[in-house]
Amino acid sequence: MGIVMNREKFEKMETEELGRACIEPILHPLRGKDPSVKAQAYERLTPGQRALFMFHVLHDHACPSAGEFAGWLAYTQQEFSYWIGIVAGLRFYEQQELLAILEGTILVLEERNRRLGKSMAEFTVLDMDDDRKLREQITSFYVEYQRQVPHTLRDIGQYIRRHPNEFVSWEPQ
Repeated sequence: MGIVMNREKFEKMETEELGRACIEPILHPLRGKDPSVKAQAYERLTPGQRALFMFHVLHDHACPSAGEFAGWLAYTQQEFSYWIGIVAGLRFYEQQELLAILEGTILVLEERNRRLGKSMAEFTVLDMDDDRKLREQITSFYVEYQRQVPHTLRDIGQYIRRHPNEFVSWEPQ
């Protein structure tokens, strides 16, 4: 399920922008669709596109704030297929540092939930307002996440440059 792109545009694009350019035409029509439709689209992707798809499933939900970062990670623990896909995608692009940040965040959430006798499904962003230690820990991981993402975007873009046929078809000249 490739996208058609102008080769000159591809060559001139910033490396960090390539991932978004190569997945947005696939993601955009799927927003708000039934999970089965998303799963069918995912199955038609190449391995690199699948990894990119799952990175953006994570990043597009987790990026806006520390609360949304924590909330989305908690959600992936309830909808475990998301977590499995995210882990596989980050491993595909050899993003161990980013994966360690996510895993550390989940450990903090799990420890907090164990202490309070709650499940991941009960976590809300508002919990961070009432728990200073949790807020500080999550914010620290979120800052590290934000610091690491530009490196991840660069690495993904470099992979796409080395394997363009896995992501795009060229427009006729």
